[in-house]
Amino acid sequence: MREETRIHLAYLDGWRGLAILLVLLGHFWTDPIRPGLGVFGVGVFFVLSGRLMAEILFVRRSPLPTFFWRRFSRVYPALFVFVVLTTILFWPTRYGHGIAAMLVTLTFTSNYAMTYVHPIALLDHLWSLCVEEHGYLLLAATAGLLRRAIPAGAAAIAGLALAAFLSFAVQTMVLHAPHAAIAWRTDVQVAPLFLAAAMHLAVVRWRIDAPSWAAPATLAGAFAASLWGPGWAAFWLPAMLLAISVVTVDRAARPMRRLLESAALRRIGLWSFSLYLWQQPFYKLSRDYPDMTPLLVTGAVAAGILSFHLVERPSRTFLNHIGPRLHAAGRRAAGAAHGTTPCGRDAAPR
Repeated sequence: MREETRIHLAYLDGWRGLAILLVLLGHFWTDPIRPGLGVFGVGVFFVLSGRLMAEILFVRRSPLPTFFWRRFSRVYPALFVFVVLTTILFWPTRYGHGIAAMLVTLTFTSNYAMTYVHPIALLDHLWSLCVEEHGYLLLAATAGLLRRAIPAGAAAIAGLALAAFLSFAVQTMVLHAPHAAIAWRTDVQVAPLFLAAAMHLAVVRWRIDAPSWAAPATLAGAFAASLWGPGWAAFWLPAMLLAISVVTVDRAARPMRRLLESAALRRIGLWSFSLYLWQQPFYKLSRDYPDMTPLLVTGAVAAGILSFHLVERPSRTFLNHIGPRLHAAGRRAAGAAHGTTPCGRDAAPR
């Protein structure tokens, strides 16, 4: 469900489900043998976020207070509960991460803390959430300036994507930075999100009609490039191909659409954020106790589903219910402070 627009696109639910399945498969099974699948799954998340946020901010023109409130209601309650519980539960163990790690995670700065300070144990996977949130801030700022001119907005966002690609190129080819110096930084990793956002706006503005093979072919190409692409191409080529795939999936061949619209994949997509949060502790344990991997995967899925039903969905529903009332109350208070009614007329008698 696109919350601000109330337009339901089942295949985008399935796309999200595909992303979390790739992350789980990579983390628990394939990454120790051949790294890449888990990171590819994160890229699948990134391009979906870029497309959806471009639609919400530029096409549907959601008011920025509504946009930020809905982002908060979707992410923060489940994140807060996860961070606090893992900090408490693992505090006395060698997996403990401490108060500092908790604070940088809850302020969406952990990706840079990991880069310049030290790893943060069970919270290190949330670098990707930091990248998304930073990307949303930049997209919202761009929308605040250019949302009434989609071509200009698309060009500006494409420029941001290009800047991220150039940052990657300079860091790797000129400065020869190690992987740990760029792997989690927003100024590099936000590239696929911005690229998908710019491409989506271009498709909407100029009504580009892609062939049915474009989405599945580019998705397959991105998968191959991510796992087997040489050096620098393993970053920018999957990003470009994934962006093309997600913005052309509306016209995808029927087998791909049927897969993405399947009830199972859509249900997994619904749980995806909570699953992504809670898989990490179980994944870290599986590296130390590989014989227990099936049991740990079961635990990760169960914890994610419980988080969705007990925390994520009820808190989002509640916050989205009270959000308009809080916004209206804020407008009335601001109007009273300036001596005007909510409609903007002078409240004093004439």
